[in-house]
Amino acid sequence: MRFWVERRLVIHVGAQKCASSSLQASLRLVAQASKGALGFCFLNPAQLRNADQALQQDRDTAFGYIDRVLSAESSSQVVVSHEMLGNRPALVGSIAERALDRHGFDHVVISGYSRLQSSYHVSAFCQWFFRDRKKLHDDVKVLADRNLSWKKFTPLERSLFALSLVGRDRNWFGNYQRFLGSIKSLGDSVTVVSSHIPTRSLPYSLLSHFLSSTGLSLELDDLSSFDVRKNLSFNQVLIHAMSSYLSALLPCQQSFFPGPHEGNRWLFRVCDRLSGADELLSEFQVLFPPRLQQFLVGHLDCRAYSSNKQYCDLMSVDFNYFKPSDQASLLTESELIGLAGDVARSRNDEDIEQFNRKIENACMLSMRAEIVSS
Repeated sequence: MRFWVERRLVIHVGAQKCASSSLQASLRLVAQASKGALGFCFLNPAQLRNADQALQQDRDTAFGYIDRVLSAESSSQVVVSHEMLGNRPALVGSIAERALDRHGFDHVVISGYSRLQSSYHVSAFCQWFFRDRKKLHDDVKVLADRNLSWKKFTPLERSLFALSLVGRDRNWFGNYQRFLGSIKSLGDSVTVVSSHIPTRSLPYSLLSHFLSSTGLSLELDDLSSFDVRKNLSFNQVLIHAMSSYLSALLPCQQSFFPGPHEGNRWLFRVCDRLSGADELLSEFQVLFPPRLQQFLVGHLDCRAYSSNKQYCDLMSVDFNYFKPSDQASLLTESELIGLAGDVARSRNDEDIEQFNRKIENACMLSMRAEIVSS
């Protein structure tokens, strides 16, 4: 007697800076341990870009790569994943339809995670933007255009200030409206699930949540043994030193520093060689009190309040993850500029210059030690 087994495809869409690397690493381990019960594929970003372009141009080649991936999977439960999909709802909807029509899947789940916008931006700065010269120079220009002395602020403060004045927040509500719209014609065969990633104040097991929320069933005894924290953080001393140094370079000047998505392992080894990092960090906190950053973060949280509430209502997400602090307030442009002006007047140019030289020298020595050791 043969039993019918439902085939389920989960399309994990990220998003970026929402624990995607950690979850993907965990799912690889789970797939290996599942003895065929779960298939996992980390999708090729270049192939996804090609598929998206071909889909927009209605070319016959749009699904060549997707067809090869799905036809290679024989498990009854399959996860395909890439955070790039978080910005491509039309492509995701088409993949879901293709999986149902051509590849024998009975149900598709689109799964994505979100993050409070201010936290998202700070995390992106500490991973990528602190070494992105164009982004750093754009942030400097925002302050200079408003007659603010940009050197009085940390690069992260400048980045948050620029986002507050001229940037746009990630709109999770609009994002998931588009996902739901892309699968509207597919009925109950496709569902969309989402949640805010775990935080220190509201923790949970990301892997366990992903498996249960997507309806994946695996007979594994201890899921906690598969939990991976993939994205380690760079030392704050390195982040400030590199971003301050790069911000001051002229466009015609070159630097050997790795850019975004480059040289991560090398930079982590440099962090390991940093001496006196704790002392430097203490000096940093005295020189740059967190008051301005707290005001800017609070402003961003209040600005995104309405759309975040709509997202939580739409996707049944706990709004406590997105709730602004009691001290947070929405500021006008003149209030933001006035606040920045007050902070600038309270800081000493000479003290900042001496500290930046000290912290840059410490990082340069660590970088030189790493270079000559290899």
